[in-house]
Amino acid sequence: MGCCDEGRGDVPRRGSVSIAGSGRVAGGAYHTVKISGSGRVEGDLVAEELRISGAGKVEGAAKVREIVVSGNGRFEGPVEAEVLQVAGVCKVEAGLSAKEVKVAGALKVEGSVKAHYFKTSGGLKVEGDLEAEIVALAGKVTVNGLLSADRVEMKLEDSSFVREIGGEAIEIRRHKGGILEELGLPFFRRPGKLQASAIEGDEVYLEGTEAKLVRGKKVTIGPGCRIERVEYEESLDVHPDAQVGEEVKG
Repeated sequence: MGCCDEGRGDVPRRGSVSIAGSGRVAGGAYHTVKISGSGRVEGDLVAEELRISGAGKVEGAAKVREIVVSGNGRFEGPVEAEVLQVAGVCKVEAGLSAKEVKVAGALKVEGSVKAHYFKTSGGLKVEGDLEAEIVALAGKVTVNGLLSADRVEMKLEDSSFVREIGGEAIEIRRHKGGILEELGLPFFRRPGKLQASAIEGDEVYLEGTEAKLVRGKKVTIGPGCRIERVEYEESLDVHPDAQVGEEVKG
């Protein structure tokens, strides 16, 4: 991606900096920035590595090769990275662009997201669009714009919402919690649901999904689905435990 090229050549690096207590550093180009206490970067940041295990804030734009957030991270400007890993809580108040995003904690992006590979198993909220080549989502998901990818995989573990989904292969399955959950024991949560306005792909497999429109070449409407209208080109399979209002072959 070359996101850190500005830190070479014309912009001299300042080495590495670490904040273990409470502190702040000026914006600029660094090799490594580590925040394990409470710290902030005042201005734009260009770096090879940013690690936040305490509470850290970047008050400007961030162009960092690798960002690891295991504490509480906040970015007031746009973020560009090759790798973003979140095991804590991370908030991006503008857009996010990365090659690889892995979220095991919680990520909120107030703009849009562009990535090559995007995976989350915690909590995700994107106010804009989410665009990637491969998307694998689990946990509670909210995407208020368009989710677009070559391949979309979702494991429904909570109530989720995506306004529109588009891709070549789309697979949305309910979380399977084992025999105890299947028996309906009260201390095991039931599989989640997905609400969407429209879902469109070449091959579409859905479970636990409520949508106004589903369109595809090969479409499978699995258990727990309620779909108002399905438009398909080649094949349509509807599970007995699914409801489809209108079926149209085109």
